Amino acid sequence: MSDTPRMDSALRKAQEDCTESYLLTEGLKLERELNAANERISKLYDYVAALETGGDLMANELSFGYDVDLWNKARGEAKP
Repeated sequence: MSDTPRMDSALRKAQEDCTESYLLTEGLKLERELNAANERISKLYDYVAALETGGDLMANELSFGYDVDLWNKARGEAKP
């Protein structure tokens, strides 16, 4: 992951001034962690979408039965 230009410039300025560099370093670390977490969340959304697609295909193939009823119920409850 790369640093953001905003944090990079603030960190360089703080290091030149020898003020607040610890706080800015921690802010940069938190920003990297947030970016990584957002990437993981995005991947999880992709996995959920793939599972939903697979479940829909299964329900269409079977078209009846207990498993299909459970899937349809779960899909209905999951939708906002």
